[in-house]
Amino acid sequence: MLNALEVFTTVVVGLMVGVEFSVAFVMNRILDALPEDSGQLGHAHGGRMLGALMPFWYIGSLVLSAIWAVARWHHHGAGLVVTAAGLLILSVVMSILLLVPINNRNKTWTPENRPADWKEQLDRWNRFHYIRVAVLVAAFTLLVAALA
Repeated sequence: MLNALEVFTTVVVGLMVGVEFSVAFVMNRILDALPEDSGQLGHAHGGRMLGALMPFWYIGSLVLSAIWAVARWHHHGAGLVVTAAGLLILSVVMSILLLVPINNRNKTWTPENRPADWKEQLDRWNRFHYIRVAVLVAAFTLLVAALA
């Protein structure tokens, strides 16, 4: 049963990393290449869609990692899982403090009401997101290493 938990947790976190990686390195490039303000409208729509889903995914990943760490506390790889859970906590804190406030503003913007510095705000979100993706990749890597 614990092996199933370990694999399930790793898959859930891995899929989340894949989504966030594709946002950073695929979707944002596509949206930024769209003409005029279409890219910002796409970012706003993506913010609404993923903004509704990702909190559950982040918290769920953290809870699964914590259960794994507690269940395997005195076994091989527990330190890796605890460190991965710590990185997942960091990603949640980063999200709440740095990314969500920008996303909450962006998802309400239209060409008529967006601020003059909207591009700078999206650039700031992207910079924070790249760091968050690196944190998530590190957490996922530690979970995979803990499986061995």
